[in-house]
Amino acid sequence: MLEDFTKGTQSQDRRKFLRQQWLSLLVLTACFAHLNEARGAAEPSSRRRNILFLMADEFTHNCLGVAGHPIVKTPNLDRLARQGVRFTNAYAASPVCSPSRATLFTGRYPHIHGVVRNGLAFNPGEVALPELLKSYGYVTHMVGKLHLPPDEWFPNPLITAGGRGKEYQQFLKEKKPLFTGASNTAAVPETLINYKSPCKGRDRAPLRIGTSVLPEELYEEAWVADRAIDFLRTQEDSERPWFLFVSMLKPHSAFVIPQPYATMYRPGEMPLPDTFRPDVECFRLSKLDPNPRAFINDSSVLREVMAHYYGAITLVDRHMGRVLEAVEQLGMSENTIVVFTADHGNMLGERNRMFKGVMYESSVKVPLLLKAPGKLEGGKVIDAVLDNTAVMPTLLELAGISVPAGLQGRSLMAVAQGDTSEWPQTAFSVLRHRMARLKQWKLIVPDEDDAAEPELYDLAQDPQEQDNLYGRPELAQVQRQLETTLEKWWKQKPPQVKLPDGPKK
Repeated sequence: MLEDFTKGTQSQDRRKFLRQQWLSLLVLTACFAHLNEARGAAEPSSRRRNILFLMADEFTHNCLGVAGHPIVKTPNLDRLARQGVRFTNAYAASPVCSPSRATLFTGRYPHIHGVVRNGLAFNPGEVALPELLKSYGYVTHMVGKLHLPPDEWFPNPLITAGGRGKEYQQFLKEKKPLFTGASNTAAVPETLINYKSPCKGRDRAPLRIGTSVLPEELYEEAWVADRAIDFLRTQEDSERPWFLFVSMLKPHSAFVIPQPYATMYRPGEMPLPDTFRPDVECFRLSKLDPNPRAFINDSSVLREVMAHYYGAITLVDRHMGRVLEAVEQLGMSENTIVVFTADHGNMLGERNRMFKGVMYESSVKVPLLLKAPGKLEGGKVIDAVLDNTAVMPTLLELAGISVPAGLQGRSLMAVAQGDTSEWPQTAFSVLRHRMARLKQWKLIVPDEDDAAEPELYDLAQDPQEQDNLYGRPELAQVQRQLETTLEKWWKQKPPQVKLPDGPKK
């Protein structure tokens, strides 16, 4: 009896043990299946994030609907701003094309990277954002205006160079065989306004304003967007992250644009800048800037310029919106960082000046929008003072790449998340003059060869920069602090940036 009982008990224990082992095996199998499923779901997002870099040329900082502009319509960029972060006090490290673009691509200031004016090459050994990203496995591509040497950062760059790029010219030849000239200058004759400055100086082309002979679908901005979308489609099933630089020439002069944008805004309804004076006679803008084309005192011509400039901005917004829409339709949005900015602004008649090249707000201040799904909360507006050396390190941090030593800019991630406690609230710019912005204060120091006086402004009280406070005894401490800040910045000697050894995955 005892033996039978013992055998029965052992048999029950064995069955119980086997049942427990079987259940454990089922649980483990389910766990492994769940882990594998989770791992498979994580694989697409575990690669580095794509980067879409959108740039416009000569785009004044406040010409966005979301920034409260009373006239210009920018629905697509407004939507991007609501999805990401908008920085309201971003400055170009130089208020002209090449030096500013070089800073965006290096995170270093013009007197360090060597591109101190248009047409110059980088100092030997400078490392640019696209080539750094390539070393981390990125596919790099660009379409539009580069205005930088070299183009080896991109395997097949589609450089338009203001409507004169070979690929775009071939496209126009096929679509419109009789077309001659450049897309942004060829105007319907009866719409054309040629305004020659009354000032004496170097012989420069007049302001050119009118309606393009090209329809919108053949205009340069549309072509740039089309080619950008072509690239995005090639990356739909790619296992590698991509960096796409989309750079549109507009709203840069000349002011010849297609319909419906050429007549979208009525010249008669354009409010002139408060600082514009139609009775002002020609003045020398600067000893080192004798270009008479930058002076304007004809209010009717200025209104035409403004109407066409705003039309060009809405044109840019339309076609940048197409690129953003393609990213969404291809299912790339959640893994794509988007940045939008400009290389500099345009004075648009303020102080009777046109174009760029000076340290006043409309020339040197730029729009800056940043979207990073899952990383940055949408709809934030950040008023921290910064310059565009911050763009490159910010993109690297968002992409999960270590920021190399030698970059002068600092990542905006903490600031974009609302923490400005460690942010210096400074911005610097250099061309012929040097500029330092520290909190609400701006100091402009002219070149040693220029007879102009230094300028100090309190932008909180004087946003139009009309009251030069330089030399005021009561502001001696503020002035001294800005001069010291400017001098320390100018003497910085950062180490050379180095590419990582070997490809990084």
